[in-house]
Amino acid sequence: MNALIILAHGSRRQESNEEIVVLTRDVKNYSSDEYDIIEYAYLELAEPNLLQCIDNIIIDGASSITIFPYFLNSGNHVTRDIPAIIETATARHPDCQFDVSTFIGNHKDMPKLILELASLK
Repeated sequence: MNALIILAHGSRRQESNEEIVVLTRDVKNYSSDEYDIIEYAYLELAEPNLLQCIDNIIIDGASSITIFPYFLNSGNHVTRDIPAIIETATARHPDCQFDVSTFIGNHKDMPKLILELASLK
């Protein structure tokens, strides 16, 4: 089974964390059959963290997991922390395939999106 994890930073502010829950629900509603499981996780300050989420969806039958970093730039979380967590997950679950997609801020249409959103004042 293919799984997608939307990985956000996490916040002390519960309303911010809830935005990721809603986004994940919307992605589930929008998606086709590419992913059997779509969940969210946080890197810090909220739960589930990424390892907890990975463990849970493997229990649910996931054998291939894509992590989507919901981050705007390639800071330490994207370049160092996420790869380290994936290394730990791979050691825990050697039969599972892990992939990390590009972070959202790196998408080629980001300039267009910024201009579109800026006009929505």
